Amino acid sequence: MLIVMVIDIVMSVLFYRHPVRMINQVMDTRLRLAGFRSEYVHVGAYRVHYFVGGEGTPLLLIHGLGARSEDWTPEMPVYAKNGFRVYAVDLLGCGRTDRPDISYTIGQQVDLIQGFLTAMHVEKADVMGWSMGGWVALEFALQHPQRVNRLVAMDSAGLKFKSDLSPEILEPNTVPELERLEMVLMAHHYYIPGFVQRDLLRTMERNRTVVHRTLQSLLREEGDFAGQLGQLQMPVLLVWGQQDELLPPSVGKQMHESIPRSVLELYSGCGHMGPATCSDRMVPRVIDFLRSQPPMAGGDFHY
Repeated sequence: MLIVMVIDIVMSVLFYRHPVRMINQVMDTRLRLAGFRSEYVHVGAYRVHYFVGGEGTPLLLIHGLGARSEDWTPEMPVYAKNGFRVYAVDLLGCGRTDRPDISYTIGQQVDLIQGFLTAMHVEKADVMGWSMGGWVALEFALQHPQRVNRLVAMDSAGLKFKSDLSPEILEPNTVPELERLEMVLMAHHYYIPGFVQRDLLRTMERNRTVVHRTLQSLLREEGDFAGQLGQLQMPVLLVWGQQDELLPPSVGKQMHESIPRSVLELYSGCGHMGPATCSDRMVPRVIDFLRSQPPMAGGDFHY
């Protein structure tokens, strides 16, 4: 009993002092228990981190701005259990992948994805991207259509639209600024203790240069590929949180109207973080889409 109490105290102190690190370890443990491995591979000059697990059809997951492969933790084990060989990659400058002195453009991340699939000996895969990762996935499909079977874009960036939000909201420096970002990303209020918020800000500070450079590149490139979306010939599923304030559903509807073989699904009660907070509803639909034979035709969107 005394040993258990000591362990509890030590874990509590560690969580208080390093909550983000402890949360990351919990996610890593969850993935390991689900059969996933944390691996590295060299893609050109860069050392790239990724998770891999499951057997079956290759499925590549691409995270968003300032994120990392672990953000797919709620979903990865489900895909692995349903006939997919899941690869979740850390983009350049993100997670445990190298952070080179570059501009972090969409094109540079697309080149990384191309090289990563080649390094994995995967000729063709289902590809899914979230937020900025959706933009990377769409651009990758435009440049390398022969390597994409089906594509899923979740609350995807890439198109210009009117917004009352300033880009600076994605670069919080204080707890109030972080709380504002949290409210924009979530459809509902989630209480996050102050010590966790402060540790999140310390983590963001380490990533600030990469996030800032990426954001500046995105603002320069935004909308450049809007007129090319009609060239996509593979089936595309667009998944959107109906309460997404960062990238509103109107962006998804615009993409749906531009992509010939697309289906748009809107999920009530879900915000920009829907792929994590609403995965219980979104994942079964994604699996149905990826398994569909023959490929699904577009033309409708659903609530």
